[in-house]
Amino acid sequence: MIAAIIAIVLGGVGTALVIGWFDQGGRMPVLFLASPVLVVFGIVLLVNSFRPFAMRIDERGILLKHSAKKVRVALGWQYIAHVSVEELPKPKGEKGTATYLTVWPHGGANPGVPQDWVIQRNGWVGYRLIDVEDIREDKDQLSAALSRYAAPIFR
Repeated sequence: MIAAIIAIVLGGVGTALVIGWFDQGGRMPVLFLASPVLVVFGIVLLVNSFRPFAMRIDERGILLKHSAKKVRVALGWQYIAHVSVEELPKPKGEKGTATYLTVWPHGGANPGVPQDWVIQRNGWVGYRLIDVEDIREDKDQLSAALSRYAAPIFR
């Protein structure tokens, strides 16, 4: 989101300079002609940063699509050794703890999430999929869905 705001501001300033140069009839660096494009690019980035993610838990497994973070996870229950909803430290660069939906795939294979979402415990490699605060449903509803569809592997 910060990159989008920076692009919009720089593009807006550049566009104002382009208009000023046209108005004064002076010569203008060709690079400034890209300013309106930068504004549009910034607006697209901003809109994409507010895009909601989609998460589904059903009899087939877990599906998570988060366009803004470029994450797409589709894991069938047969590929997951354990799944949990637990309080964990936030990923690197963030302070504190949060309650996460965490998957522990067989063999520790990355399901398609950024490396800073990795957590290791007792020789197992797990992945934070989503902060429970980021979804509409509360922790109890999420746990109920996991109990229904992933009872043998839900802890």
